[in-house]
Amino acid sequence: MSTNLVGNEEGKAAALTDLIISATTDNSPLNLDDIILSIHSNQLQANLDPLDLLPHLLPCCHDGTDLLLDLVAHHASAKEIVIAAQEAVERLSSGLPEDEQSPEQASLCVQFIRLISLLTLAIPRLVSRKPASQTLLASLPELERLVSSAAEGISVAEGRLLVRRAVLFVRALGTWVQEKAKNDLSELPKCYTVLTSFLDGALEACADRLHTAIAQRVFKTCFPRLASRLVVRDDWQGGEEVVLLALDALSGLGRTFDMLQSRPTLASLVLIAHAPPPNRHPLPLLVSVFPLILTSLQSNVALDPSLAILLEVLCTVSPSPPDLSPDIIVPLTTVLPPLCSAHPNPSTRHITFRILGRVLQLTPSILRLQILHDLISPTEDAFPHMRTAAIGLVKEATLEALSDGRNNIFASPLLLQTIGPYVFHIDPPELLTSLNSIDDLKDNQEPARLVECLGLCYVLLLRDVDNKTGIRDAGMVRSIQSSLLDPIRSAVSEWGKGSGECSYDLHAGLPLASLQIGVQRIDDALRSIGTQSHPS
Repeated sequence: MSTNLVGNEEGKAAALTDLIISATTDNSPLNLDDIILSIHSNQLQANLDPLDLLPHLLPCCHDGTDLLLDLVAHHASAKEIVIAAQEAVERLSSGLPEDEQSPEQASLCVQFIRLISLLTLAIPRLVSRKPASQTLLASLPELERLVSSAAEGISVAEGRLLVRRAVLFVRALGTWVQEKAKNDLSELPKCYTVLTSFLDGALEACADRLHTAIAQRVFKTCFPRLASRLVVRDDWQGGEEVVLLALDALSGLGRTFDMLQSRPTLASLVLIAHAPPPNRHPLPLLVSVFPLILTSLQSNVALDPSLAILLEVLCTVSPSPPDLSPDIIVPLTTVLPPLCSAHPNPSTRHITFRILGRVLQLTPSILRLQILHDLISPTEDAFPHMRTAAIGLVKEATLEALSDGRNNIFASPLLLQTIGPYVFHIDPPELLTSLNSIDDLKDNQEPARLVECLGLCYVLLLRDVDNKTGIRDAGMVRSIQSSLLDPIRSAVSEWGKGSGECSYDLHAGLPLASLQIGVQRIDDALRSIGTQSHPS
């Protein structure tokens, strides 16, 4: 191979380029690793031609590609590398025609990482009189626009690697800027703005591919007794390490925690959630980043960091609970229920439900009752699971009010006037009588909701000793009997007649048993307080 690499410098460069391009093609007998050895043995590093080589090496998947690109980055003309990289970014941004795409070529993410790795070494080697900001503005904005496409569909490992390489890129260029701008300090803020914007773009694009489990870990701190319900990735440290590297790099560019808070971006949410807790007031932090948190919750982007911030601000034990305004309460209680009900990740559903419960605890009682009324109402856009879970939230609010001793709407007749029509009624009323068999309940959420309704009724009967809610009034008891208890008794009795020993499967029979137990407990409670139930 070395015999082809002799002659003048121009001839050597042309021959070397032909060899490398030939080796990048499919079924080539040439090997990139052998070419690299030949380059070293013949001292041909300076003959590498970036303008001709990069279009072939960037998408190449052959062994030795990254080693060869590293040689290019260290030894080839820095100016030509930058020009070739700009041309590659333009080509990748416009996308390849379908007939030029190959399943054998490297992904856009891999090509993007290769590009910033090349520029990490090439730009600091540039010999130019241009201001540093002009050099950066010629390349970085286009790179930043490409990063979101490069991050589409990537794996966790690729997302972490992309951000890590972006951090190394920004650090190297930050050091170069500081050296180049010694005689013109006005260049520093211009360059730092470009660099921080690029790293922000990389963080935002990969925010959901870092998997640091930050929300789960903060949740375990806030609710240690519930921690066993959450599954945390074993490799979360790898993601957190990358975020902390980014935080350190941005700090070196003058980005302080106060700046993250005062000019928040989606990248800021990621960084704030992972930053070591400084001395700050949690509520002002939430107020400043709340519009972005709301966007995150609605779009399911950077969701983990957003939940972590909400947990830290709202659920961390503190001597003085935060005083939330309706401007925060109403949007949160609007966007959290869909996540509680429909998010595919069980840990996320559990965390969001606990946050929702905490928000309601911090809500003035009148507004709290209105929100709970909306959550348990059978509206068209209601989530069945949320309607069921919200009854538990009503129970929490009522028990708090009965234990408090102060005037509270949840310890007054207005509670049952507001929620009674939905809690103490079957929805739809004919559901239990229209079923052909108990097996029809398998996929129906109403039995689970009714079990919660019976539980709330039972707790109210036992705990509202002074009858503040009116639950023990004779008229209220008769109403609950006719609209809730009697229909359940009749249905349970009817299904029980034909049940035999194995006429329905165990899973289908569980709602039947739970409903029967719920009714019996209420009957026992009514007897214990001196009010007899009258089965129909």
